[in-house]
Amino acid sequence: MVPGQVNFSGEWKLNESKSKMGGKFPLCIFGGDRMRSKTMKIATHADFLTVDVASSSSDGALVTRQEKLVFDGKQNKATYVGMAREKSSARWSDDGQTMTVHSVRSFDKNGGTADFKVTEVWKLINGGKSISIQVNERSSSGEHTMTLVYDRQLAEDYRF
Repeated sequence: MVPGQVNFSGEWKLNESKSKMGGKFPLCIFGGDRMRSKTMKIATHADFLTVDVASSSSDGALVTRQEKLVFDGKQNKATYVGMAREKSSARWSDDGQTMTVHSVRSFDKNGGTADFKVTEVWKLINGGKSISIQVNERSSSGEHTMTLVYDRQLAEDYRF
């Protein structure tokens, strides 16, 4: 962490009433895992963040996944159970108050490839009691925008 940089560490719960979902969930850096998750746990390290999310698998079981956001300015492959899922890069703003994550996720589609490009802008709001994540997704089907708001949780309120 650099001096003056916000600290996203903590346990967070989606506040659906404050979030603006706009109907369709975009495919996000976590392949939708965070979009399906109501909670996330973030740990801050010197040059990266880890984000743990819990979401339901196709059989309904709760699965916890971890993503690592590295601030080296390079595009990194995100992995899930050892498989590359997408490429992403994370950067802090010059004043350390916002984090921007750019992601590209590719899918096979009718013998070709379809790319989904996602930009997320993270910032603390409500005096550090909430995280606002502005999500913009672009694909061949158009552009979608949503804002997710997560409220900080006390340890006893947080469950995976």
